[in-house]
Amino acid sequence: MKSRKENHLDHQYLEKLENITFQPVFILGLHRSGTSILYKTLGLTKCFNTVTVYHIVKYSELIYIHINNLEEKSKEELANFFKAQSQADRSIDRLEITPNFEEEYGFILTHRNYPTRLTPRNLQILIELCKKIQFITDQNKPILLKNPWDFPNFLYIKKVFPNAKFIFIHRNPVRVINSFIRAMKILFKNKNPYGTLLSRSYERIMDIPLLYYISKIYFSKYFPIGLFRNIHYSADATNYFLKNIGSLSEEDYINIKYEDFCNDPEEIISKIMNFLNLKSQASINYKNLIKPRKLDLIVEVERLQNYIYRKMKPYFLYWGYTIDDMH
Repeated sequence: MKSRKENHLDHQYLEKLENITFQPVFILGLHRSGTSILYKTLGLTKCFNTVTVYHIVKYSELIYIHINNLEEKSKEELANFFKAQSQADRSIDRLEITPNFEEEYGFILTHRNYPTRLTPRNLQILIELCKKIQFITDQNKPILLKNPWDFPNFLYIKKVFPNAKFIFIHRNPVRVINSFIRAMKILFKNKNPYGTLLSRSYERIMDIPLLYYISKIYFSKYFPIGLFRNIHYSADATNYFLKNIGSLSEEDYINIKYEDFCNDPEEIISKIMNFLNLKSQASINYKNLIKPRKLDLIVEVERLQNYIYRKMKPYFLYWGYTIDDMH
């Protein structure tokens, strides 16, 4: 891949976006709660436009590429980059990487040095991204969006997007935190080409020895500062959900559990599609798509199970989760 220097080739075409509208549907949940596999699965129904790696990397020239019929070439270059790096999946999970891989829109916000969650400062970036995607794909489809950082931010989203719909996904918090810390350990073990492509802050950390060393300590089992911070963040985020979910109309959101999704993905997808008044346009073998795997708890998470439960007890009780689910 070439350097990150942007060409801003779309500036001459931005007037084409003036009358573009979109229906946003947000998938929200904690990091590692199942948002990625749900996003991928719903994308396969062909009922939605989605944000992909291609859209993030080529954000500043999406319209230019489209108008000049360069999409196939551009995606091929991106695919060749992944191939050259010998990276078939994200390393933190088994989800295959392609230019069309669905990703969270938070990366496009951080590329411009804005917060990863939506604020008045970065709102126009997401709006422009959605309009670009609608313009170059199918304007009649709703746009499906994912960004775990906005899980404790849905009231603001509803305020700025009054027509927004929400799909909340929930998973046993111990499993969520365990998966998150495991993923961080993988990302900071070796430099991940996919991670550097999407995140400038990650690239900077991995290129500066002192920052890299500090990050490894941050997520080590001996000084689990990162683990404690993630527990407290998760507790705050789930408390926000419990406190504010009643402020949304029941017509605007649906809750699903990751465990139910793994056990019967077809039923859960059907439930979501009925909620959105959509019908899948593709035949999908859900049983082959989702393959639950047993993940043993890492040592430091296992030691802190009871602490996690105490910090997040209201959320555990709300969804019927227990510590015994880990055994």
